[in-house]
Amino acid sequence: MSSKQGKEQNKKSNPQNGNIKVNLAFGAQGALKAAQKNHIIILVDTLRASTTITTALDNGAKKIFTTTTVEEAKKLAKQIKEKIILAGERHGFRIQGFQLGNSPLEYDSKIVKGKVIILTTTNLTRVAKSAHNSSHLFIGCLINAKSAAQKAKKTALEAGKPISIIHVGKLEQKAPEDYIAAQTIKNYIQNKTIPQSIPQKILKTPNAQYLTKIGFQRDVQYCSKLNTTTTVPIYKNRAFQKSKTNY
Repeated sequence: MSSKQGKEQNKKSNPQNGNIKVNLAFGAQGALKAAQKNHIIILVDTLRASTTITTALDNGAKKIFTTTTVEEAKKLAKQIKEKIILAGERHGFRIQGFQLGNSPLEYDSKIVKGKVIILTTTNLTRVAKSAHNSSHLFIGCLINAKSAAQKAKKTALEAGKPISIIHVGKLEQKAPEDYIAAQTIKNYIQNKTIPQSIPQKILKTPNAQYLTKIGFQRDVQYCSKLNTTTTVPIYKNRAFQKSKTNY
């Protein structure tokens, strides 16, 4: 091998060079296509479900099952022989009869530690179903952006696969905050500069303004912060669990 070829090989195998194909895709269709191609997938629903899942696992939840419907959540709850919490929202509000909604601030360690959570939300859990067949599925948001990027990057290098970052959106419409968070994770993967204005941009989005209007301003502020945790949820054995930070 020539010295030039050796340098090229080292460049390709060096994780610091960011020589990984990273795609941004949208919604359930984007997730399905990425799963069919067996990409490394990161799901991003930063206001609020991906932040909530990350926070719950960070605070000691055992694992989190996601369902697309309330009925499916209740049915699953009857099948699990462990201490469970039914959680979820529709249009931002806690589902009647459920213990928790979709506010990450509700998922205190005193409530969730050691518990199995069954979560159904308006957007993320529906998109997650489309991605379940991927061999590597992670949850990303702003509060774990750098760690999610590092975890996905390490996995992509080991598996030799591209990464697809799915910005979930809201009711089949693109949501600016999810695109911003997805692009931020992509920038971390590719070792690019991260703008300091991200939290301010999130606060100005329509969904942030809606959540503020219905009483969840503290959620928006919490979800807008960068890298407050290293927890990266990974989909394993039909549920999201806390992955080991071995990168």
